[in-house]
Amino acid sequence: MNMKTLAKLFALSSAAICLGAISGLADGEHCRQVGGGVLTNFLDPSQCLPTAGSTVNLCTDGTATGDLKGAIEVQVAGISKNGNVFTNHHHWVTESGDTIFLNTADLTIYPTPDNHRVLADYLNGVEVMGGTGAFERGTGTIFFFGAGDLSLGQITLRYEGTVCFPKVKEHKLAV
Repeated sequence: MNMKTLAKLFALSSAAICLGAISGLADGEHCRQVGGGVLTNFLDPSQCLPTAGSTVNLCTDGTATGDLKGAIEVQVAGISKNGNVFTNHHHWVTESGDTIFLNTADLTIYPTPDNHRVLADYLNGVEVMGGTGAFERGTGTIFFFGAGDLSLGQITLRYEGTVCFPKVKEHKLAV
């Protein structure tokens, strides 16, 4: 292959890459993959926030690591009759002080041979419904899976998902 042919291939490849980038920038929103971990502890029931309609006085507080680093609190709003699905309200504040609003979601637990430990999975994920600061009007779904030690009152989860942010409007200065 001669230099002229290589130059044409390079130019064509560069143009294709640029066109792909332009269409991604023009879509009006920016989506980002997120991932990390969550470590929480069950609180004494007297420390749980009162939640309207909650039939359970059970909650956890803890920390999130990774892309959404900060503090997280989960209030159990209800437990299924067979005891394996927990309907949860979440409160998440990032390290920078932004709040992430999350829709109520179901956590399914699975028994293990050790009666004190369970596996846990948000099978349908947890839906991001906006928030404050960087998460204002944000949308997305975050999936969690992990394990809990009921005798120690600890939950350890991994998370991954996508959060999308609307396009920021430009402010024009009057001249």
